[in-house]
Amino acid sequence: MAFDHRELRAFIAVCESGSLGRAASIANMSQPALSRVIQQMERRFGHPLFDRHSKGMSPTTTGQALLPFARLLLFEMEQASEALNFLTGHSRGTVRVGAVSSVARDMLPGAMNKLLSQLPNIRVELLESTDRRLLDALVNREVDLVIAPDLPPHDDIMSVGRCEYEDEYVVFCSATHPLADANPGLDQLLTQSWLMTPPGTTPRYLFENLIHRAGRVTPKIDIETSAPGALIAFVLHSEMLGWLPRPLIRAELEAQRAKLLTVPELVQRRKFFAYMRRRGSVPSPVRQLLRIITES
Repeated sequence: MAFDHRELRAFIAVCESGSLGRAASIANMSQPALSRVIQQMERRFGHPLFDRHSKGMSPTTTGQALLPFARLLLFEMEQASEALNFLTGHSRGTVRVGAVSSVARDMLPGAMNKLLSQLPNIRVELLESTDRRLLDALVNREVDLVIAPDLPPHDDIMSVGRCEYEDEYVVFCSATHPLADANPGLDQLLTQSWLMTPPGTTPRYLFENLIHRAGRVTPKIDIETSAPGALIAFVLHSEMLGWLPRPLIRAELEAQRAKLLTVPELVQRRKFFAYMRRRGSVPSPVRQLLRIITES
């Protein structure tokens, strides 16, 4: 069964917005035209794609089954169009990459500079987020390449190479903290107040796992935030301790605003991998970036 770009955009817009009015604006169509497109699709399928109700529209079982394929088809159409335009010089090409904070701020700038020197006309879109959010973004085709530590297994995602980059989580405090120059041990640190990412996040899991492996109890967590910048700022203006990848606090360490508290039990090294979707095409500039980050 054939689909065209207009039908796919209309169908996906209704699925995601839940109403013809909102979908018409997203698909850049009039509401009557959008309604006709959906009705034509339903006649071809021989099944309703949506349930109509007082609050809008929701996909039927048939519509739900079609949705992931519609997204894939539309994505591949757009990728094909962009690839052809790139080859003929009518498009700059786009690299859509997602990365955790330390990679985005420490490794990627150099890799991107190298990529731009090789392909000066491309455009880069960067998503900096947690590994869980990056996994969702890759599955949903918001990005084409993700650089992260070990991601959980997923049927639609595969590792395509190890990056030539590592970092490590370390304990740090304000340069004015009473323990800044005291060379404390693990037990002394665990009596302090801490800033930490929320429960369920990867850093929190890694931290608590180290504590439990050392046979200790998780210390008091006074403030929780998923924002590295906020966590650093709170540590610098308090007597609480933080735990972050070393690259994220490099500027504060070099400016002597922060100090490392080197406790071997709380150092966690990380390796990084590149991930892509198992199905679908990969833009040429993205493949070029993959070569740079896995071969450098």
